[in-house]
Amino acid sequence: MANPPPLGIVTGGTSGIGRAIAYRLAEDGYQLIVTGRDVDRGQVLASDITTRTGRLTQFVALPSDDWKAYDDLISAIGSKPIVTLVAAAAEGIQAHISDTARDDFERLLRVNVLAPHYLVQRLAPHFSRPASVTLISSDAGIEGEQALGAYSVTKAALNMLGRMLALDLAPQDIRVNVVCPGDTVPGMRYLLRPNETKRSDMDMLSWPIPPRGRLGSAEDTADLVGFLSSPKAGFIVGSVMLVDGGSRAGRRDDGIG
Repeated sequence: MANPPPLGIVTGGTSGIGRAIAYRLAEDGYQLIVTGRDVDRGQVLASDITTRTGRLTQFVALPSDDWKAYDDLISAIGSKPIVTLVAAAAEGIQAHISDTARDDFERLLRVNVLAPHYLVQRLAPHFSRPASVTLISSDAGIEGEQALGAYSVTKAALNMLGRMLALDLAPQDIRVNVVCPGDTVPGMRYLLRPNETKRSDMDMLSWPIPPRGRLGSAEDTADLVGFLSSPKAGFIVGSVMLVDGGSRAGRRDDGIG
């Protein structure tokens, strides 16, 4: 009897970078469980991935900071060992941190830091050996962005969380790494201004072009995650990797001199 396909889990997989990662892992042969908050979008995605790739994909509704909802994810996993986990769910606020309300800041901390921590804790007994965990962070966690104050703080915390989890889990043959995308199209669905319910499609028009000569695509990040999930990345542990086209490489020549 043929071995069953390996199980991959992608949280926040119904849009943007998470969606691209889900397609990439399915193309690489993984059976998937994809989570998100929008049930209709999630079910359509799961059906489409299954149809396109032939890899069974299941959607589980999972608001990241609804701790009780994680029971549904555990039930969906059942006895299948997890080979790769990608935590891509995130929220952001386009505001200076001094202008960010306490409730909004606490929500970002729950979704961007506490939820990935809780996710790995809950799923740890279900990992295969070896296994891979990838946390999706941001270049704003490497070099803070004043316009995304609270988001920058939470992503910096996520970067350190990944390193500490890597130290704890490496002896168990579970590799943890962090990927930090730069400006990416399509961007985060939930990177909103205060009182905004839908992100403006015009945001990208103000973004500076990286030295690479273009903005990033969701597939750029998905390709790296696919590699990190594979046995070829077996000695990469606790790394925090930029996918930003060179934007954070240093200060660019402004033509003076």
